[in-house]
Amino acid sequence: MFRSTFALHLLNLFLASLWLSVCHGKGRSLPSNFPVCKRTDPNINQCLVDATEKVKPFLAEGVPSLKIPPFEPFQIPKIELAQGTRSLNFKAVLTNVLAYGLSNYKFTKFDYDIPGFQFFCEATIPGLNLEGDYTVTGRVLIAPIEGKGRFTAKIDSCEAFVYQKVKLLKRNGLDYLTPDFTNSTINVSGPRVKLDGLFGGNAQLNDVTNKAINDNVDELFAELKPVVEQTLTSILEDILFKSLFVNIPYDNLYPK
Repeated sequence: MFRSTFALHLLNLFLASLWLSVCHGKGRSLPSNFPVCKRTDPNINQCLVDATEKVKPFLAEGVPSLKIPPFEPFQIPKIELAQGTRSLNFKAVLTNVLAYGLSNYKFTKFDYDIPGFQFFCEATIPGLNLEGDYTVTGRVLIAPIEGKGRFTAKIDSCEAFVYQKVKLLKRNGLDYLTPDFTNSTINVSGPRVKLDGLFGGNAQLNDVTNKAINDNVDELFAELKPVVEQTLTSILEDILFKSLFVNIPYDNLYPK
């Protein structure tokens, strides 16, 4: 359960930072070795794919001038999780999360329909490793779960598919993009997790619970996936579009 939401949260923070780096925004000066994709370019989709590759080494170390944090490791101060279904009924808080491997992303497709103000993209991130602190209480399958301590998680690969429909909003004589509709799906393969400190440090219960989670990971993710995808959509709109599209004029975000 934790692995899927980790991948979701990381992917969206990553997408927001990536768009900041490949698009030219008002009030920002891109480094001279950063690519810029213009909306009049007939090959803009390939330009965007190529741009994501060119900025990889910069994102790994971070870009202070664009307020982009280092991707290796990528830091997340806090993540709050809650779910209530037949197999999963829990509340958890994750803090001091570090993610390794995010800069190994690969965008496989961009489809930007400029006249229709909509785009679709596909991305994969292989080999994510995460660690941090957690507190959790609730139920997993038929067993209670409670505790706090350190966690580690591994994901063999993560795929994301994002569709976004936007519209123009006039403000102070300038056009801005604003979200109209967002739909996201996510697939995760090979997730594994280890929670230390469950049940007050009871080693036997800790081991049994970890084994139950990992033995039933497919069923647990099937229960959690709709929540993950809805959260993905919300983060895209709140972090990416409200912080980037709404604040940067369209003509600066995608110059002619």
